[in-house]
Amino acid sequence: MSQYRIAMVGSQETIAGFSLLGVDTVPAASPKDAVVELFALRKKTTTDGHGIARPLYAIIFITEDFAVGITQEDEKKLAQGALPAIITIPSHRGSSGYGLERLKRIVERAVGSNILA
Repeated sequence: MSQYRIAMVGSQETIAGFSLLGVDTVPAASPKDAVVELFALRKKTTTDGHGIARPLYAIIFITEDFAVGITQEDEKKLAQGALPAIITIPSHRGSSGYGLERLKRIVERAVGSNILA
């Protein structure tokens, strides 16, 4: 039985320690590079015991300072399908508030109203 994996995209300083926890770390030099890496990670698949291709990653974390490079168009493409879930986390510099704003947009799109305001 195969298992889903977890990946983290961000600056080397932020993500280095997570590899000790078994997370696949993907360093990026800029927000633009991070978006390219997100699409590459999203495309990776594995085959389960029944020969069915499925996403390799269940969760992909991206640091807020690099997530700002995700355009609304890219966000829609990345959100297609149930997996992987792309979750923003604060970088080693702290939270910029981007993650909360993104969550508000997602909830508003799903519910039709901004219930987190």
